[in-house]
Amino acid sequence: MRIIIPTIGTRGDIQPYISLAIGLQNKGHLVTIASHPMMRRMVESYGVNFAPMGPDIDIGHETAIIRGHSPHWMVGFMRVMKFSFAMLEQSHEDLLKLCRNVDLIIVSHTAAGSMEADQLGLNTVSVTLMPQAIPVNDPKSSLIKQGLMRIAGIGMGYLMTRPLNQIRKRVSLPPMGSTGITSRILNLIPISPLIVPPNPLWESRHCLTGYWFASSPASWNPPEDLLAFLDAGNPPIVVSLGAMAISGTDALEAAQITLEAIRRAGLRAIIQGWDEPMKNLDLPVWICHTGSIPHDWLLSRASGLVHHGGFGTAAAGFRAGIPQLVIPHIIDQFIWGQKVFELGVGPSPIPRSKLKPAQMAEALHQLHSTEINARASALGEKIRQEDGVSQALQLIDQKLAQYL
Repeated sequence: MRIIIPTIGTRGDIQPYISLAIGLQNKGHLVTIASHPMMRRMVESYGVNFAPMGPDIDIGHETAIIRGHSPHWMVGFMRVMKFSFAMLEQSHEDLLKLCRNVDLIIVSHTAAGSMEADQLGLNTVSVTLMPQAIPVNDPKSSLIKQGLMRIAGIGMGYLMTRPLNQIRKRVSLPPMGSTGITSRILNLIPISPLIVPPNPLWESRHCLTGYWFASSPASWNPPEDLLAFLDAGNPPIVVSLGAMAISGTDALEAAQITLEAIRRAGLRAIIQGWDEPMKNLDLPVWICHTGSIPHDWLLSRASGLVHHGGFGTAAAGFRAGIPQLVIPHIIDQFIWGQKVFELGVGPSPIPRSKLKPAQMAEALHQLHSTEINARASALGEKIRQEDGVSQALQLIDQKLAQYL
């Protein structure tokens, strides 16, 4: 089959689909990932075909600037959502042309591909990264819980359904149906059931597969200075705040808080991001500042992980079997931060708005407790035994055989 996987966003919004694309290619399918032109190098480094769509921008950088100029995180979130939908609409014409020559569209969690599939009458498989958003009808729920779920549904409609329907109207499509952007055939959830157990009230088309991980590109080699740092002492923690750590006054303050907390905790650390603030700070010998490094390589050499609570980073931490401290900034990051805490593989998350050196240093001490390390190690060993991509491929074959 000729398959296209379109997605917008940051590296974390593309990485899971590279893993799936590799699996599909190994089964003989012709697969293309479509995204922002700047993502070409990353995708092609894995041997996956790439097609550009939409503006040539770094959406992670642009949205970080938007958040940095917003007076409150919720205002920033709303502005980021508006910007993301604009990128989705500006990608539409490119993507529509690409989809005219395919047999199947895998609609990403970013909604990319859903409108094009409807316009061309193509079958889809969809992907959901937030199972908490899958609607369920539980007759045993209390009236209060049912009311809260209705309120949440209204909020989700305002944030997602309304703007998508506005775009659909402009491209001469009717409003979305009851399934939204999810496929009527198969909606894949690339999360380990050890992290989020399947809900018996889900419709049968919603299927957990386990995480989708890809190894480092064969052509990748670690920087010499990073290797020297790793050899110079005990395994460090990794601080990886993704698009939340790009630039601006908030990034400088967060970097200063983090450096002081690490000093108080007496740890060595590898810090990713904060390129602009780091130029203005004197880094001690126990800090190594680096750029993007494949998670599978880096985290296997780390003693802990501090991150923003993004889906992909949390998954990589679970797989590595190391404890995690989450510093959430926006909506879903709070969910994954709480999940880390509930699983006992990290201390309670610290929202960015409450981040202080003393509080963070205490959390870093907790991060290295014997109990947390033991639970994280045991969980990682189990997750490494799963094969989410193989499970996804099996489900795609089974479900599509009923429709194609």
